[in-house]
Amino acid sequence: MSVSQAPGRWPHRLAVATFLAAIPLLLFGGTVTTLEAGMVIDGWLVLEPGRGDHFLLFYPIDKWFRDDGTFAEHTHRLFGALVGMLSIATLVATWRAVRRTWVRWLAVASLAAVCIQGALGGFRVLENSPELAFLHGALAQIVFAILGVTAAVLSPRFLQARTVTDPESAALRASGVLALLLTYVTIFAGAWLRHSVSMAALGVHVLLVMLAIGALVMFAARLKRAGGMQRRQALVLHLLLGVQFLLGAASLWIVFFVIGNRAPEVHQSVFPTLHVMFGALLLAQVLAATVWSGRRLGQGVAAPEDPARAPLEAAS
Repeated sequence: MSVSQAPGRWPHRLAVATFLAAIPLLLFGGTVTTLEAGMVIDGWLVLEPGRGDHFLLFYPIDKWFRDDGTFAEHTHRLFGALVGMLSIATLVATWRAVRRTWVRWLAVASLAAVCIQGALGGFRVLENSPELAFLHGALAQIVFAILGVTAAVLSPRFLQARTVTDPESAALRASGVLALLLTYVTIFAGAWLRHSVSMAALGVHVLLVMLAIGALVMFAARLKRAGGMQRRQALVLHLLLGVQFLLGAASLWIVFFVIGNRAPEVHQSVFPTLHVMFGALLLAQVLAATVWSGRRLGQGVAAPEDPARAPLEAAS
C-alpha cells in the first residue's frame, strides 16, 4: 500500500486527542457562562497585570482554587492552550504524512479556527465586551465540529473507504446540509438565550428546536436507508438528539424556574453546561455524517479506482 493510502496513525491520534481535549474546554466554558465568571481574572496571556503579572501557564495554584468562578475560568484557559498545542501537532503530522491536499488544508482550517476562537476569548477579557462573549460562545460549537470532522477524516476507515454509487446520494447530502444549518442556527439562538435570558430568545430557540428536530430525523432516516457506516451514524444521531432534548428541558427548568433572578450556584450549571456540550456533539456528528455521505456518488457516476486519491468532491 502506498504512502498516500496509509499515512500512519499519528495524524489521526493527534486529531482525536485535540477533539477530546476540546470536550472539557467546552464544559468549563459553559460553566463560566452560567456562573457569569468571564471577568474574574484580569488579563489574557499575562494575568492580573500590576497585581502579580502571572504568565497564563504559571498562575499560582492558591489563586486558581480561590473560588468556583476562578477555577472554572482558569481551567478553561488551560484547556484552550492545550487544544491549541495539539492542533499545531496535528497540523505538522498531517502535512508530513498525508498526501491529500484538501485533508492537509482541513488541518490548517482546524488550527485557524482554534486560534480565532482563542483570540476572541482573549479580547473578550481585555475589552470586557459582552458582545465578544456572545460571539465566543456562539462560535465554540463550530470550532468543536471542525475538530471532530478533522479527526473523522484522518481516520484510516475514512482514508481507505471506497466510494459507492447511490441514486439517493444527492438527496442524502442535501438533507445533511439542511440538518447542519438548522442545528447551528438553533445553537446560535441558544447562545443568545444563555447570554440574554429573554423570553424573545426563548421563543426563537424553541421554534428553531422544532425545525431542527424535523431536519435531523429526516437526515437520520436517509442515513439509515443508506446502510453500512451511515446506519451507525443514524443511531448516534438519534441518541444524541434524545439526550439533547432532555437536557434542554432540564436546562429550561433550572434557568427560568430554579435560578430565576438569583445568582447561580455551581451545581446549577450542570444541566445548562451539558446542554451546550451535547449541542456541540450533535453538530459535530451531523457534520461528520454529511462528510461521510460524500462517499456516495450519484447513479451513473463511476467510483474512483483509488479511493485514497479521490477528489475533494467525493468527500465534502
